Amino acid sequence: MKKLIVMLLFTAASFTVFSQTSKESNSSKFTLGIFAGLNTPKLAGGGGNPLSEGWSSRSGGAYGLTLDWNTGKHFGWRADVLYSSEGGQRNGMQAFDAASFNPQMPSGTYLYADYNNESVLNYLEVPVLAKYSINLSKSSKLYIDFGPYIGFLLNATQITSGSSIVYADAAGTQPVSVNPETGQPFPVPFNANTDVKNDINSTNFGLTGGIGFAQGVGFGSIFLDFRGAYGLTAIQKDAKNGDSHIGNVLIALGYSIPL
Repeated sequence: MKKLIVMLLFTAASFTVFSQTSKESNSSKFTLGIFAGLNTPKLAGGGGNPLSEGWSSRSGGAYGLTLDWNTGKHFGWRADVLYSSEGGQRNGMQAFDAASFNPQMPSGTYLYADYNNESVLNYLEVPVLAKYSINLSKSSKLYIDFGPYIGFLLNATQITSGSSIVYADAAGTQPVSVNPETGQPFPVPFNANTDVKNDINSTNFGLTGGIGFAQGVGFGSIFLDFRGAYGLTAIQKDAKNGDSHIGNVLIALGYSIPL
């Protein structure tokens, strides 16, 4: 709640500043655009939970609509509505909830195995950004933007693959998946697509910002965006399932027209 209040205060303060700049122009100018691009998200762990550690980036798509409101010569607002595929991947020796291997094991206990693990989290995101533009020529400009966003979770899937001996330790010296008759360890399959939406918070608040370039072409403008974002909300509902925040870098190409 404190993070949400901070973002709301930031938005209100920015609006006060930019509303003053509207006096530089007799009328406001709106543009509407579409864009699509490549998203490179990553899960950042915290809280010392092994389920949140060792994640690397994955690739996902992003596309949406953008509305610009130019309130002055250099200043304005930008609001987007976009689909964003986020998450992360973790391959190799890693921790997992011991209860998924043996339901009788106590909550908060971890086992380890060597397998592939991908977390796919798809969001509908709505960023509201303060924007500052510099005209490079009559038909081109460079801009920066920054502001808060809210993300609404659409679906969440855990995709695992491979097989491995299960161990009690991260070093892989204490096998747990052992044949009681022979005393020999055996590999366990990890091939599954698991719906984990009920384990993930339905909303995510964060901050985003970046730089871009726009070039007039035809009736409107082509623009290229380079943006980074970081979620301030831990994505898991229960800390025993991890304590991860999601961040991403987005490179997008779009086209906008004046309204």
